[in-house]
Amino acid sequence: FNGVEPDLRAGSVLVKDGIIATVSATAIDADVDVPRIDGGNRVLSPGFIDLHAHLTMHVPSKLGDAHATTVGAIAADVARGYLDSGFTTVRDAGGTHPDLARAIEVGLVYGPRVFASGAILSQTAGHGDWRHSSAPHPALEGGSPYLWAGQAVLVDGVDQHLAAARENLRFGATQIKIMGGGGVMSDYDPIHSLQPSPAEIRAAVQAASDFGTYVLAHAYTSDAIRRLVDNGVKCIEHGLLIDDATAKFVKKNDVVISTQLVVYRALKDLPGISQTNLEKLAVVLEGQANLIRLIKKYDITTGFSTDLIGGMYPMLTREFTERALYWTPAEVLVQATSESARVIRMAGKLNRHGNFGEIREGWVADLLLIDGEPLDDISVLRDPENNLALIMKAGKVVKNRL
Repeated sequence: FNGVEPDLRAGSVLVKDGIIATVSATAIDADVDVPRIDGGNRVLSPGFIDLHAHLTMHVPSKLGDAHATTVGAIAADVARGYLDSGFTTVRDAGGTHPDLARAIEVGLVYGPRVFASGAILSQTAGHGDWRHSSAPHPALEGGSPYLWAGQAVLVDGVDQHLAAARENLRFGATQIKIMGGGGVMSDYDPIHSLQPSPAEIRAAVQAASDFGTYVLAHAYTSDAIRRLVDNGVKCIEHGLLIDDATAKFVKKNDVVISTQLVVYRALKDLPGISQTNLEKLAVVLEGQANLIRLIKKYDITTGFSTDLIGGMYPMLTREFTERALYWTPAEVLVQATSESARVIRMAGKLNRHGNFGEIREGWVADLLLIDGEPLDDISVLRDPENNLALIMKAGKVVKNRL
């Protein structure tokens, strides 16, 4: 499976210096000392990609506002779980400092390649304002506007949006994440609320575009999505309450809707979820089937994403089978490889890793050998421990049970 076409083909692949050097329908005449791996009639696939991961948001509620040391330790375990599940790349959709991406890149931490967004930009009383109800505003008290081990930053006004976005880019963020409307797992913002102002959105977009990259934004409603797209946002996260006219508008503007299935079906069982959260969850969940219908109707780019938080990351591979209720297994695998890779490449020159997501000559050698027939029965991916025989990231074998 080359990441694009729905049909399998037999062949051989030569990897050299982390890059796919040759793809051939016949045996490749390589140097005698080149290691050879017999695929044993397994399916070779590009590594998988998650467009909406939160590596640092898996601290259980019983630990409360854990210290950054604890957040980082848990994030390392989450990163391991991703790579061992066949995910060679993730776009972290807010909360993860680019230093973790660098630590993985140099081999200090085991995990997928990370395109980090840095601290999420949220207005006061926005979806990223996670303070307790009685907590003072840190910036108004003369303190730091950063919350929860630097996972979000409270910003109000054009200047603060510019400064926070630029600070993320200075740290090495490859794209900028903002909260663009009301959310489920926040207590002060109703789902219908619009966040932030048009001028503030344009400020974040300006900072990102000056670095050749883009803004992704949390949003559910059509009003929020229209405001965001009108002001330059190129990727909408979630989008569950969109209407037909707005979906058509999104397609016309070549905007991505990166949405998720499993998290909305499992959040009700998350320890610590409040009644307010549950009530908002019920509202957005009602729109999920309609959103998928509109994505298919207008052929909107969506990719593959999960948004798992609070220790839910073991559910990662369940996203494959949930999506297969609406798309064919081949379509889901395209979403998880080449389609997600196209979204990642919207970071332009901030992508230091080259092209990946397809089995193509000259592209990065992120490769999986899969037991079973995922194009017929995608449920084989639910058990990566037993059904992923080999995982290769950038030409390096990180798992081999052949």
